[in-house]
Amino acid sequence: MSKFLNLKIINLAILFIIIVSGVYYLIGTNDLTVKGFSQEKLREKNRQLAKENENLELSITSLSSYNNINSRIKNLKMVAVNNVDYLEVGVNVVARR
Repeated sequence: MSKFLNLKIINLAILFIIIVSGVYYLIGTNDLTVKGFSQEKLREKNRQLAKENENLELSITSLSSYNNINSRIKNLKMVAVNNVDYLEVGVNVVARR
C-alpha cells in the first residue's frame, strides 16, 4: 500500500507540473501574440508617418520653388530692386564696450 501511495503522489506531482507548464506556455504564447500585434500596429504607424513626412517634404519643395515664389511676389505687387547703395565704413572703426 505504501508503494501505491508513493506512486499516486508522484503521478499527481507530475500531473500538477504538466498543468502548470501548460498554463505557463499559454500565458507566454498569449503575451507574444499581443506583442506581435502591437508591434505590427507600430510598424504600420511608422509607415504612415514616413509617407506623411515624404508628402510634407514634397509640399515644402513645391512651395519654396523659384517659380512659385516669383508668382507670389507678383501677386503681392512687389518691385524688384535696381540699385543698392551700401554703407562704407572706414578701416579704423572698432566696436567698443
